[in-house]
Amino acid sequence: MSSVPTAFALRRTAGLTIAAGSLFVAVGAGAWITVTKQLRDEKITVPGNAPILAGKPVQGPVTAYVEALVIKGNAERGAGGRTFADISAALRGVDASSDEAVELRKQSAALSTGASLRTSLLTSVLAYGVSAFAGGLGVFFLIVGTQLRQVDAAG
Repeated sequence: MSSVPTAFALRRTAGLTIAAGSLFVAVGAGAWITVTKQLRDEKITVPGNAPILAGKPVQGPVTAYVEALVIKGNAERGAGGRTFADISAALRGVDASSDEAVELRKQSAALSTGASLRTSLLTSVLAYGVSAFAGGLGVFFLIVGTQLRQVDAAG
């Protein structure tokens, strides 16, 4: 019994590898395009206080990440540098009907909104990463499948 694959097995493996590669490239590109379209539809612009890309529309992984960083910084500044834990501890120490409690609840709400927006943007960044991974894996499969076909043709 020979351990060398038969020509039929090599052709079949090459064909399946190329088909899988094509599927991965298509799915990766489709996901990338879908996320980009959804971000564009939101009409978000990177604000002027961003470290880079100020004024650019949010429509890709870098602009989405920069926007998430800006939102985090703005939310922290809006809460006076306090975290949820800090605000919760401060709320326990004041009268619930006081002006300070009202202000602390506003800060907590601002942090909550900021966290939600950041989560959405970071999810889109993650989706870009997954789609790039799928596309890259697809390209790898296409290369392997093509190489297998060449081995079969040479054999």
